[in-house]
Formats: sequence, C-alpha cells, structure tokens
Amino acid sequence: MKQEVGGILVAGQFILLALLAATTNWHALSLLALPFLIASLLLAGWAVKVMRLGHFNILPTIRDGAILVTHGPYRYIRHPMYASLLLAGVGLLLISCTWLRLAAFLALWLVLYCKLRIEEKLLADHFPDYARYQKRSRMLFPWF
Repeated sequence: MKQEVGGILVAGQFILLALLAATTNWHALSLLALPFLIASLLLAGWAVKVMRLGHFNILPTIRDGAILVTHGPYRYIRHPMYASLLLAGVGLLLISCTWLRLAAFLALWLVLYCKLRIEEKLLADHFPDYARYQKRSRMLFPWF
C-alpha cells in the first residue's frame, strides 16, 4: 500500500513540476527569480555530489544497503532535493504567477511534504540514529 502511495506521489510530483515548467514564460525571466533558480541548482548539485548519483531513490522507500548520509547539505537539512525543487518552484512562480501556477506550486509542496513524512517514518524505523539526526538538522530549510 505504501509503495502505491509513493508511486502516486512521485507521479504527482513530476506532473506538477512539468506543469510549472511548461507554463513558464521563459522570455519574462526576471532578476528576482534568478537567485532561487540558481540556489535550486546549486543545492541539488551539492546533494547529488554528496549522495552519489546511483544512491538516490525517487520513491519514498529504503534501498537495500542504504546508509544514513549526514554530511554536506544533509548536515543542515534532511531533504535537500525536495528543498531544491521548492526553491525552483518559487523561482518559476516569480517569473509569472497565476492562480493555476500558484495552485500547482502549493500542490507540489503538499506532495513533497507527504513524501518526506513517509520517508521520515521509514528512515526513523530503519536507522537507530535517525532521531538524533532529526534533532540536529531541519527538514527542508535551515530555518524550517
């Protein structure tokens, strides 16, 4: 059941991201949006470098042989890839914000939040040190 929910959440995540990207008027790219888009790419790149590309899992599951990564961006936040997607979403909204795009971004935030809540439970069940890691790090952003 949880795998089915995870698959639905992943599909929703990609559909919402595609909707935001496809409805963006890239010719209207503003200087206000640029820092969010750049920060998103830098954070995602840092997370990929630290986690190593082959160890990512888009489904909210624990892979066999998984290790708890707590360095790099993971030292400060537990879900840097989700944070990078949200930063990109804010950047895309700043390029052009309509009610539909705002609704898509809020739905994306909700989907990612549901995914990370599932992951948090799985990680806490799998890694004995996860509760201690949760106390010294934030979920998505250093201030949140």
